[in-house]
Amino acid sequence: MYLLYSILMMVWGVFLLPILLAKAWRYRKYPPGVRQRFGRLPESLRFDGRPTIWFHSCSVGETLSAQPLVHVLHQRFPDARFVFSTITNTGQLIARQRFAKYGEGNSFYFPIDLASVANRVLDWIRPSMMVIIDTEIWPNVLHQASRRDIPVILVNGRISAASFRYYRWARPVLRRVFQNYKVLMMKSEEDAERIRYMGASPDRIMVTGNIKYDRELVEKDITEAQAQELQQAFSLHSDNGSLIVAGSTHSGEEQTLLEVLSKVRQAPGLEQTRLLVAPRHPERFEAVAALASRSGFSVKRRSNGAGPAPGAEVLILDTLGELATAYRFATVVFVGGTLIHHGGQSIMEPALYAKPIVIGPSMENFPQDIDEFRARNGVKQICAEEEDRNSQVQQLTEAFVQLLRDPAAREVLGKAAYSVFEGNRGAAQRTVEKIAAIYEEVRAQ
Repeated sequence: MYLLYSILMMVWGVFLLPILLAKAWRYRKYPPGVRQRFGRLPESLRFDGRPTIWFHSCSVGETLSAQPLVHVLHQRFPDARFVFSTITNTGQLIARQRFAKYGEGNSFYFPIDLASVANRVLDWIRPSMMVIIDTEIWPNVLHQASRRDIPVILVNGRISAASFRYYRWARPVLRRVFQNYKVLMMKSEEDAERIRYMGASPDRIMVTGNIKYDRELVEKDITEAQAQELQQAFSLHSDNGSLIVAGSTHSGEEQTLLEVLSKVRQAPGLEQTRLLVAPRHPERFEAVAALASRSGFSVKRRSNGAGPAPGAEVLILDTLGELATAYRFATVVFVGGTLIHHGGQSIMEPALYAKPIVIGPSMENFPQDIDEFRARNGVKQICAEEEDRNSQVQQLTEAFVQLLRDPAAREVLGKAAYSVFEGNRGAAQRTVEKIAAIYEEVRAQ
């Protein structure tokens, strides 16, 4: 099975290579970490005699959600070495920012899923165990780790309804792949049931909850100096007017938000309202800034230095790792990926700061989360779909104006959002206890 999978991977790579090269030439965006992806890791990652825990996360959200686990495990096992891999460039940048304190040069790009490459990486790192955040399934890496008796742990496992429709047809293959995991820790009973149906052994499955609810352990540990720097750069003072923070926006959403801003600023008493936009993908920073300028707004980009911007109407957060800090200063928050048919981005960070959250109709990526936020009245959701942009503009304008004018409504909505955290804490601790037990078992052998 693994040989056939490897052959298919190589054939897929041959067909994909021309497309990647064409995109790289067109957008002048070349894939980073090519040597690392082929298993050529830097000297800083070579095994140094200490027991090593390898954490893997795909992109930004998963990398951030690993923080409470790493924080607690480092306190519990200070002599262990921690290394971190990601797939995306943005995930890698966040890993380097957030995890550098656990060791110099401890982050790298995840290897291409070929047995020879996986073995090269495992020989170099020699991990005592692997902790994979979210449902990342890489058959060759998992198989080669299992052959070396390296326990592999899935943390915060999630099987979306869309993924489940495809995964269930691969049950015979997945059944063998899941045997390589020591334990599969799932976010919910629904996720556990889905992965069980896909072929995972019931005695390897645990329901531990969503570790993202425990990010308060580390997210609020942002130094005041960092917050003050952002506040100074964007003049984020209450006397400069209300602030709408639009986080993780996608193509097609910024134009709508800029139209909404124009209408909001026409409302009596809200003439000084500003919009801070944090595009989801860094390659769009330039385009979003240009769009805001063409729409007639004065624009300030975070990357343009730390000078104050008291007159800027649109603020572009074109850096990584500062969105959570920006949410601190929001009067109202909009979370992107929800006005288009994308499925939404996480609403955890603004909820952590008890901010009133407004979203569009698309939240399919987070069905359990959004259900709980709705049940607690912790989010304001408009219903107009992407195809009816005029209605989206109208509904968003009404939602923002109502909240910006009503401090009591903002407080009620924000507290309800924060209450979701209070009712779901503890997943990180349950997860850590299981990881620690397996780690101690491995060290005792």
